[in-house]
Amino acid sequence: MGLSFVSFTDHDTMEAYDRIGWTRENIIAGVEVKILDRKRVGHTVHINIYTLNKTQFREVLEITGKAQDIESLIQYLKSEKLPFTFNHPFWHEPGERLRAEAVVEIAELFPVLEYNMGRIKKLNRMVLDLARAKNKGVVASTDSHTGEIGRVFTLAEGSTFQEFFASIKEGQGWLVTEDLTYDRIKAEIFKRLDMLIDKQSWVMGGENLNMSTGNAIVDKIIKTLGNKEENTRATEKAFGKLLKLLVRSISHSGLPATLYLRQQNQLASQVKEDLQVV
Repeated sequence: MGLSFVSFTDHDTMEAYDRIGWTRENIIAGVEVKILDRKRVGHTVHINIYTLNKTQFREVLEITGKAQDIESLIQYLKSEKLPFTFNHPFWHEPGERLRAEAVVEIAELFPVLEYNMGRIKKLNRMVLDLARAKNKGVVASTDSHTGEIGRVFTLAEGSTFQEFFASIKEGQGWLVTEDLTYDRIKAEIFKRLDMLIDKQSWVMGGENLNMSTGNAIVDKIIKTLGNKEENTRATEKAFGKLLKLLVRSISHSGLPATLYLRQQNQLASQVKEDLQVV
């Protein structure tokens, strides 16, 4: 038995569907968009949107990029009858501060919240508690940037994706989940860095390739390696082999993984404290 529906939700781009097709059977066109609504939320929010076409995607980017109004975005999604989810609710971009009370408030706007394989158990349990309190559905997502399709998934009734999503909205879904562990994040970070160093493995032929881990140190390394111009100048000419060895050694040491887990545990403690105050 395989997966009935699969969606590839890249960050703010749907170029993958130009390659694999927008209307392939059981492949659900989807995207993960980010929006920074400074007035209503105060930090960046990630949202998965499904079954949209190119025109709708352009409209979404207009709202997220210019209006930056989360309520306007959700009104548009509802008017177009597009399924959408609140991704990793207790998360923020590096350099921002999470406003836990805002997360609780805007959760009302979403039909479904995400249980994320890339988050520690404490944060995922908070999402489950929030979903129960707000009577929301929950979906399990891998949030992997290196593959692992189907490692976690959601079971629900429905012969079409619309019926499937409706079942999840009604709380009639069953989650097959995993939480982030030291071994998993260490392997994920190493694979991301290795992919960035080895340009032959790049599937898309864009000018740059970036992957966000949410950790400022690792993201800086990835940004440097992911920039083809910098990559050519720095890694292929002057000290390419040395840099590759250094990056792989740092990754193998487990230091980036340790720092990332520490960051997530600190975030979980902050959220718990903030919500107790609220």
